Amino acid sequence: MKKKVLNERAFTFSKFLTVFKLVGSSIKRHPIIFFSFVLFTILNSILAAAFPLIVKGLFSTLVDKNVKTSPFFMFEFTYEEWIYAGIILLGLFTFVQFFSSFLAGIFSRKSEIALRKKVLKHLIEVDISYYSKRQIGSVMTRVISDTQFVGDGFNNFFTNWLSMLWGLIVTSFILINLSSLLTGVLIGLFFLFVVVIIFMFFRYRQFLIGAMDEKRKVNADMTDRIMNIRLVKSSGTEMFEVNRNKELNKELARKQKSSVAMQSAFQLFNSVLSSFLPMIMLIVCIFVYNKTMTPFALSTLCVTMLSATGSLVSNLMSLTSSLRGMAISSNCATRVNDILKRKSIILFNENPIKIESINNIKFENVTFNYPEEPHINVLSTFNFEFEKGKSYAIVGETGVGKSTIAKMLLRFYDATTGKVLVNDIDIKDLDLSNYLSHVGYVEQEPQILYGTFMDNITYSVPNKTKEEVYEAAKKSQLHEYVMSLKENYETLLGERGLMLSGGQKQRLVIARLFLKNPDLLILDEATSALDNIIEKEIQKDLDELIQNRTTIVIAHRLSTIKKVDKVIVLDRKVGILEIGTFDELKKQPGKFQKLYNAGLLK
Repeated sequence: MKKKVLNERAFTFSKFLTVFKLVGSSIKRHPIIFFSFVLFTILNSILAAAFPLIVKGLFSTLVDKNVKTSPFFMFEFTYEEWIYAGIILLGLFTFVQFFSSFLAGIFSRKSEIALRKKVLKHLIEVDISYYSKRQIGSVMTRVISDTQFVGDGFNNFFTNWLSMLWGLIVTSFILINLSSLLTGVLIGLFFLFVVVIIFMFFRYRQFLIGAMDEKRKVNADMTDRIMNIRLVKSSGTEMFEVNRNKELNKELARKQKSSVAMQSAFQLFNSVLSSFLPMIMLIVCIFVYNKTMTPFALSTLCVTMLSATGSLVSNLMSLTSSLRGMAISSNCATRVNDILKRKSIILFNENPIKIESINNIKFENVTFNYPEEPHINVLSTFNFEFEKGKSYAIVGETGVGKSTIAKMLLRFYDATTGKVLVNDIDIKDLDLSNYLSHVGYVEQEPQILYGTFMDNITYSVPNKTKEEVYEAAKKSQLHEYVMSLKENYETLLGERGLMLSGGQKQRLVIARLFLKNPDLLILDEATSALDNIIEKEIQKDLDELIQNRTTIVIAHRLSTIKKVDKVIVLDRKVGILEIGTFDELKKQPGKFQKLYNAGLLK
């Protein structure tokens, strides 16, 4: 296991390329911004590297300020002209530096937004099985934080390396005209230190990524606990969760300690480098040219060399942050790419068929095994036709595949074998969005969005009028409660409808379905989480909703199934075991009668 974790943290060329692959789409989408940012970064590097020219010019004319000198053959300035040239160069450098940083930041943000939209789109389109064994907190970290780090890391890495490369080229070109020997020594030391920095980086990266992964784990755990705060509060486990979080943070602190230690080593190396490399070059300069140059000429050379060395040292120091940025970016890119490369097991027809309504539904020789557990048979051979306008209840012991039928009708999953036909068309060939616009779904845990009552009731049908919303809410017995609130339908609901009771949540969902007016209604144990009194009230609303529409009820309570047209009894081994009306089956010896007499349907 430890070896596997180390391999995941290893810095490979493929991880490096993943960053460029993810950012590449933004380069194609915003080429002007990207290449402008590259151009300004190169100009910034050239201008920064040109400062030693000004230094040499100033020192060369310091004795006789009227003498014109030039580090190259194309310029000849007096002392005052060199000052003006320095001011102009400083102004240009400031201007270019600003736009280089500005354009780099704009490109980074656009990359982040584009990648985030791409990941979110993929997460919405991927099949439901992707979420079965993943923490929502971990997934959200990838959407929010990792997409940002990919853009920022690329920006940091690319900018610094581009600056370092062009700074090295221009500085070398300037220095070689002064002293090829000193230039060779400086470039040699530069590359030696680059090798040392990269060597330290590979060691540092393991600690850094380990700390980052542990932090994501802690964040995901905290998100999970906050999302289930009612369970924590109702269990009286607040202190248990606080202490458990402390233990998780101890491991995080331990890993961060190792990361900080290596980061401190980097900073120490940078400090030593910035202090001693200019000193080394000064000693070499004096040692080599002490006897062949006049004191003034030697002073001019030394000051120019120190200026150039300072420029290269700043590039070396930015290399460490650049590598750190790439380490974080490559790790985040790998995690984001893990989402994007997950192919949905639900395949769609390139030319899907749209339907005007749902007339009939057929299951032909359907079996099902969950993709996550393919060796476990969830639903045995199921053959049945649901007729338009009739209501059906599906009952059976836990694990016989009742909810699986609902999930296949919603196309959360496809049948392992056999076909699900809608209007005699394979559900796989239908335009899913169009098909689901005719389907209403109520489950045990109502899905409430963060937003207002109006937002939630009109979800999926935003073109409805306020009057239609009010009428739907009245039918679900919700209107009076909403109007009693200060902001009525613009009242903001808490996360997952935290401020609503179980019954109010279900009424909101029922109002949503009255407004949608679907052809097919699927009730998946819709009232099982409610107490008996509230359940009876909600059932009245559901009974009105069921009228004159095809309805499939997955339930284990008597009150929800005794009025349906047909009851289907499932068995794990044989599929459909019994079919009949409620009154027929309770009198007929068999599985249903046993469930009824045992009180499992009461």
